[in-house]
Amino acid sequence: MDLTTAEIVCLGNELLIGVTTNTNATYIGDKLTKLGIEVRRITCIRDDLILAVEFFLELFQRKPDIIIVSGGLGPTYDDIQMEVLSKATNIELVSTPSALEEIEKYYKSRNLDLTEEREKMAYLPINATVFDNDVGSAPGCYFEYDGMGIYCLQGVPTEMEDIMSRHVVPKLKEMNHDELFEEKFQIFGCVESQLAPYINDLKTEFMNLYIKSHPAYKDKQGIVIHISGVGHEAKSQVNDAASKLREHFKNNFPNARIIDLEE
Repeated sequence: MDLTTAEIVCLGNELLIGVTTNTNATYIGDKLTKLGIEVRRITCIRDDLILAVEFFLELFQRKPDIIIVSGGLGPTYDDIQMEVLSKATNIELVSTPSALEEIEKYYKSRNLDLTEEREKMAYLPINATVFDNDVGSAPGCYFEYDGMGIYCLQGVPTEMEDIMSRHVVPKLKEMNHDELFEEKFQIFGCVESQLAPYINDLKTEFMNLYIKSHPAYKDKQGIVIHISGVGHEAKSQVNDAASKLREHFKNNFPNARIIDLEE
């Protein structure tokens, strides 16, 4: 089965110099995965026009179905997301009336003038779908290029999450009908290397599933097992794989225990 694929691109020097933790990538990746979309790359790029354009030209060669870009939609000189995408796609930026109206309303409510720098945020790819911003000033948008859907989001986490929940996730649900099924549980009473051979066997048996073990980072006790898959047959396969692993664990570690985790 061909999965819907995606790449996430985060713009901003602050992400690369240790000033800001990239929580946006984690949030977006989680939302896409839960929609049954396979995230293939997450990339952070400096606020450098030439470097960023070169990167997107390379990205377009990979032809993911979905590209989500976060950061660089504001009014300052280094907010270059729209300029980068315009140059990389050769799609013209135009002042978009609905976006300009929202920006003007935002600043008017704060008794601030619509300066040239603020008006810049209304320049979006021609024929783009505008995503109104209920939290901040810069609108997001969606447009298509060479068969790929490009979602342009803010870098401020609260603004990005608002646009994701109200605009992006509903749109993606309409486009992608593959459902994610998963089971997560935590195992106590053995070390990860003891389970590794059996997990390797399960991966061979259930090649379409994601089967992963890792230490429990939160409470630093036990091993977390994550089994997931996408598509109509995935639910029964995930259940079968989880049941086999639970049975193996109980048979080989009778004094140990398993706790189900929230999905």
